Amino acid sequence: MEPSLRDGDILLVVKSRRAPNRGQIVVAEMPSSDGLIWRVKRIVGFPGEHLSFEDGLLFINGRRHPEPYLRGLPAYLGLDSKTFDVGERHYFLLGDNRAHSDDSRNFGSIEAVRIAGVAKWLLWPPLRARFKLA
Repeated sequence: MEPSLRDGDILLVVKSRRAPNRGQIVVAEMPSSDGLIWRVKRIVGFPGEHLSFEDGLLFINGRRHPEPYLRGLPAYLGLDSKTFDVGERHYFLLGDNRAHSDDSRNFGSIEAVRIAGVAKWLLWPPLRARFKLA
């Protein structure tokens, strides 16, 4: 999740009954070669949406979607086009460091019930602590 988060960061994650917002960082149970593991990712796509990557940019339902949290990192590596449709009661999750992220681009959207909670605060390390994560 760099540049937003780094290895060793400690987050306060809050379970909510409300649906997460686009851009929020969540903790979700996701597939891996070892089965299901917990990962920290960002909510990018909502149920029923069509996502596409074109010329290295993210589009949601045909409209360019700005991603300021990437801080200059590319939204998509390569210039080829790729499209995804988010299923009912599913979310499309992406890591901020797309070059090194295993996310919904690899295994598809994630069921809402697999999202444990929303990361609200970065608690550690103290010099980077902040009480609102986008």
